[in-house]
Amino acid sequence: MPRFVVGVLVLILTGFSSIMAGSFSLGQDAQSNEFGQGVYNIAACDDYVRINITSGETGQFGAPEGLSALTGVVISSLDTRACANTEITVSAVDEENNSLAMYRTGELVGPADIKLQIDGEGRLTSSIPSSVYLIDQNPQTADFTITFVNPAILANSVGRLNIQTTSL
Repeated sequence: MPRFVVGVLVLILTGFSSIMAGSFSLGQDAQSNEFGQGVYNIAACDDYVRINITSGETGQFGAPEGLSALTGVVISSLDTRACANTEITVSAVDEENNSLAMYRTGELVGPADIKLQIDGEGRLTSSIPSSVYLIDQNPQTADFTITFVNPAILANSVGRLNIQTTSL
């Protein structure tokens, strides 16, 4: 009987913990901060932004046959006017939460973060030279595709993509 009671208590605590690990918001609606487990949809500049990886064909960019290199990322639903005067940082980590460099600069592996700035007019720029990666914008969908000229890792190495925003 004691094993049964302990088992039921563990199940109840596990269920309650997973409910509490969901997302919650602090602050008023216009300026709330959202916290949660999800990394696919996040609150940024009062809009929901998605980030996905893009991969090349198998065997390209130094990837072994049957595997694909991480050739870029797509930031979707980014309203640059709402995000004026903001810096966006995109990073990738593996399953053990180790930072991954996503591109190469010549023979050197680039930094682990991609930093993009949105100026006061809503224009997206980067401090990293355009020879390292290209940014393409689709105005109909508000998608920004960042394509690496020299990818550094395999797409299956990425455990999670992160996106963070800070004010400039």
